[in-house]
This record gives sequence, C-alpha cells and structure tokens, in this order.
Amino acid sequence: MTPPLRAVFALLLVALTLVTAAGGLVVDNADLTPAEVKLLFAMREYTLTYNEYADRLPGWVTGPFEDEKVNLYVTSPDGVLVIGITFHDRKIVQFDAKGCPDPIVTVTTDSGTVEGVMVSDRPFDTFRAAMRNGTVTIEGNNLLGVLRSGMVRFGLWTMDVLRL
Repeated sequence: MTPPLRAVFALLLVALTLVTAAGGLVVDNADLTPAEVKLLFAMREYTLTYNEYADRLPGWVTGPFEDEKVNLYVTSPDGVLVIGITFHDRKIVQFDAKGCPDPIVTVTTDSGTVEGVMVSDRPFDTFRAAMRNGTVTIEGNNLLGVLRSGMVRFGLWTMDVLRL
C-alpha cells in the first residue's frame, strides 16, 4: 500500500470512528422539495449543537422523550413535511423524512418557527414563546404520550407563571 493510499484509508477509519462515537446520526430522505431538504439538513446540523447541550436542559423537558420517537409536522407553502425524530439518552440519533411509526407524541409547527429556534441565541426561550403563542403544539398519541407531553406543558406553564 502506498503512503498516500494508507493516509486516505486511515482518514476513512477515523471518520467512521467519529460517526460511530457521535451516535451515528442518520438522515433518511424521501421525495422532498429543495426547501424541505434544506430545512432537514439545517435541522441535522442544529441537532449536533442540541446534542452537545441536551444534558444541560431541564430533565422535565428532555427526560419524557429520552428513548422515544416523535413525529414533527412542519407546515410550509410546499405542504407538510413529516420528520420522525428518534431520541436515545436524551439526544437525537435519527431523522426520518417519512416519519416514525407509533410515535409517542406529535409536534406541529411551521418552518419559520423551526428556523427561528435554530438561529436564536436563546433557543429554549424561543421554543417557549412559540408554545405560548400557539405556533408549536405538542399532542400525545397514546396515554403515555399524553402524560409526558402534559408534564412538559405544565413545566413550561410553571416557568411562565414564576417568570423564570
């Protein structure tokens, strides 16, 4: 094996190791419009930042969905993009542009709100404001999902009442 070929091979092994160590974030595409692809990949990039800080978020926010699947319905002028999000240990490990079967909850919002959260200096507060003004809704799909999403809504309401 020549030295340049060995270097390329070594870099490939390092890259594969880093992907595995990072949790192997996967994005599974369906037939998407260019705007939907752009949003999906922006969310993927933002997820890397989210995952770094997930352990710092309140447990009542991330805990109820730490090992669950959630469907995110994002409305736009192009229609509705359904993104299945799989969490493991409070971190996002997979996006699926076809949605997840049997998600615990469904979150509905618009593309502007998703983009606003991603570019915000205070994304948690931006998300809270979107919940308050109704541009983000969370709906449980089964009894456990109803209870867990209710816990999150109650926590956000309590923060608002206490002005935290």
